[in-house]
Amino acid sequence: MDDPTLLNVERLSVRFPSDRGPVEVVHGISFAMGAEKLGLVGESGSGKSMTARALIGLVAKPGRVTADRLTLDGADLAALSPRQWKHWRGSKIGLVLQDPKFALDPVMSIGRQVEEPLKLHTNATKAERRERALTMLEAVGLPDPLRAYHSYPHQLSGGMGQRVMLAATLIAEPRLLIADEPTSALDRDLRDQVLDLMLKLVDERQMGLILISHDLDQVARFCDRALVMYRGDIVDRLPAAELANSEHPYTKTLWACRPSPETFGTLLPTLDRVRMEAGA
Repeated sequence: MDDPTLLNVERLSVRFPSDRGPVEVVHGISFAMGAEKLGLVGESGSGKSMTARALIGLVAKPGRVTADRLTLDGADLAALSPRQWKHWRGSKIGLVLQDPKFALDPVMSIGRQVEEPLKLHTNATKAERRERALTMLEAVGLPDPLRAYHSYPHQLSGGMGQRVMLAATLIAEPRLLIADEPTSALDRDLRDQVLDLMLKLVDERQMGLILISHDLDQVARFCDRALVMYRGDIVDRLPAAELANSEHPYTKTLWACRPSPETFGTLLPTLDRVRMEAGA
């Protein structure tokens, strides 16, 4: 029987040099996933985005990534050269960032930006690229794909820009999509619309999704499983729908501190980090 594992990560670490010696910001984490939706949660600085950068080969030098095993569809990511990574990014692994204002090129038309992965990773003709780009812009819910195709990023709203980023990421049909706070720049109604759309497209293409988010409610609603990170470690693993019921002190505190009408104006709980890190 075929191995259903899509991504396998064993003892992944990320280190940076400093005057006091190497500083490890991701501490030998391990997890595996198939064609599922995996939430990665934790406060700022917990190592979520650095883990994502390591998975997609974007940890900037002098940072150093090591792993006992790091494979996607059985291929060894740790062995890829910079040139090979240029092929894998976009064609095998896609990344959606949180703010289209910074992710989209302001002087390049939307059509050219959506077509670019096809130009880099396929032999499609110019006419084929245009047709696929228009189809993809329609698939992500833009009401006038042709108009969007000829537009520039500054002519689009934030929600439309996020849909364009999703179209550009998915057009080459990668196996794994990493979404790093993809809706944090949007209002709540647009967040749900974009996430619903993203999950629909991921399911249709039988892809894996890693959703990085501060929003535990969002992860509980949209993901299958959740990994909770704290200071570079995975400290909790559970079905996403069970985040509210976790017994881990860090996860419990994160959940209790969610912004809501019930917590507005009240004193939020605090975490005894010394006791937690001591294993009490």
